[in-house]
Amino acid sequence: MSEMSTMTLMELIQDIHAMDEELWHYEARYGLRSRYFYELYKAGQLRDEDPVEARDYTDWAACYEIKYHREKLYDALVRDTLQEVKSQP
Repeated sequence: MSEMSTMTLMELIQDIHAMDEELWHYEARYGLRSRYFYELYKAGQLRDEDPVEARDYTDWAACYEIKYHREKLYDALVRDTLQEVKSQP
């Protein structure tokens, strides 16, 4: 069974908001929006000498990826739901 079929719209929304809250904490701590952080992270352009920062970067990237994935699942589920509604007589 796919992840999309096991999560409801409400569960996805809750996960997205939980990730938003986590991302906000990292953004406030480092003064950088998550989208830009993630680009730098993937390009290997962040200093990582400090073990605490390196761990934060890994956690921050994971939160960003989870949010991105949940948003994609949400969009697909909404599209499917809207398609079902449109096809009903």
